[in-house]
Amino acid sequence: MRNWVSGHTRKWLRARWTDDLLRSRIAAHIAVILLIALVIVLANRSLYMLPIAEGRLARLIVPGQHTSAVSAAQPVDVEDDENLLPNVSVVQDDAILMRAAVPHTIMPALRPRAEITTYVVKPGDTIFGIAAQFGIKPETIMWANGRFVEDNPDLLRVGQELIILPVDGVYHQVGKGDTIEKIAATFKADPAAIINYPLNNLDKDDPQIQVGQWLIVPGGTKPYVPRRVVAYEGPIPEGANRGTGSFGWPASGSISQGYWGRHRAIDIGSWEGAPVTAADSGFVVAAGWDGSGYGRMVLIDHGNGFQTLYAHLNVFYVKVGDSVAKGQKIGEVGATGNATGPHLHFEVRQNGVQRNPFGFLP
Repeated sequence: MRNWVSGHTRKWLRARWTDDLLRSRIAAHIAVILLIALVIVLANRSLYMLPIAEGRLARLIVPGQHTSAVSAAQPVDVEDDENLLPNVSVVQDDAILMRAAVPHTIMPALRPRAEITTYVVKPGDTIFGIAAQFGIKPETIMWANGRFVEDNPDLLRVGQELIILPVDGVYHQVGKGDTIEKIAATFKADPAAIINYPLNNLDKDDPQIQVGQWLIVPGGTKPYVPRRVVAYEGPIPEGANRGTGSFGWPASGSISQGYWGRHRAIDIGSWEGAPVTAADSGFVVAAGWDGSGYGRMVLIDHGNGFQTLYAHLNVFYVKVGDSVAKGQKIGEVGATGNATGPHLHFEVRQNGVQRNPFGFLP
């Protein structure tokens, strides 16, 4: 009997111990789950108790979370610590600490200008790049700065001053016999636009203009007068190479200015001394200094109606009459003549007419 009681007692104690162990494990898991839930709740609460001056408590109001309205808010003396609480302002209403409003204003990329600007040319500038800075068309800059710039937009000089109009159009100096209607017709503009433009300072009821007066013609355009080029008509040297009709790039670099209405060539920006090669086979018809702004240049005739011109060279290695092969080195990139930085000015001429090089290059 004693053995039977002892055995059943041990079995009951083992079962009880197992049940207690199971319950303690369940309780531990539940405690962990509750702790995690509490952390999540606290992390998402919109109000936190923060210590501020004089031992008082404050609530930090997080933007985007709902909170009750604050009335009669008054500033509270709190030690400034912008590293601790950036963009936070403190107001007194049961010591409420709230984030200050941070207004966001979208600024336009380019504000309209109300005056004529004078721009000084810097190294590396082009008419196209300057126009982009001021939000106007390249033609507007050329038309406002004399015939030389108009005819040679790529031949800028460092330190040169350019007139920059605030709007696209033409800057015209009144000549003898000019009238507003005549000026408007010449530049395909609206007479009212000339009269009403503020910088022209004209009386809208009785607009009078004087010889020598400068007027801005908003929206006006000048007709394009192509620059004359002269094709080589001399004898072809005996044994001269003829072009293949397929052009290659004459230099390595980046396009600093493309072909457009007032720049009938492309500019390849590169380092001074970079090799310049013949775009196709042919013979040299001009090599030397050009006083019109090209600086040191080489002109190659390809014997098939095409010519290519290479300008602003630092040095050239060929002379008139030399036969050259496609890809042969003929000079080095430079910044001679009217150039603001080292680049190659490259032209393709077909029967004396300047063509877009992009149409012939790979």
